[in-house]
Amino acid sequence: MFKKDWNKIIKKSFSSKGRDTYKLEITPYRDWRFLVSAFFVALVVSFGFNIYMSVKINSDSFFPSTTGTRSTPELNKEGLARVIAEFEEKETRFEKAKTEGVSIVDPSL
Repeated sequence: MFKKDWNKIIKKSFSSKGRDTYKLEITPYRDWRFLVSAFFVALVVSFGFNIYMSVKINSDSFFPSTTGTRSTPELNKEGLARVIAEFEEKETRFEKAKTEGVSIVDPSL
């Protein structure tokens, strides 16, 4: 039975066809091999992450559920009274400006 030497195949796929000590020669085979390898690694990682997320979400263990009693928030009555008073004051000023009119100073004079 023929046995593949995976180390040899991996070294062959990531080595260039000849030595260029000064890195002056353009090597499209090496560049494209790197891009294609990086793409497939990213594809496998993305596929694995998507499977992990779908399994966790389907088993309802991804989103933690809180159990226990929730305390109801208390109403800040003093702050609410202050805000209502400010709105009433603005309403009275608006009604006063609407009925009396506003004197505008003409800047051209």
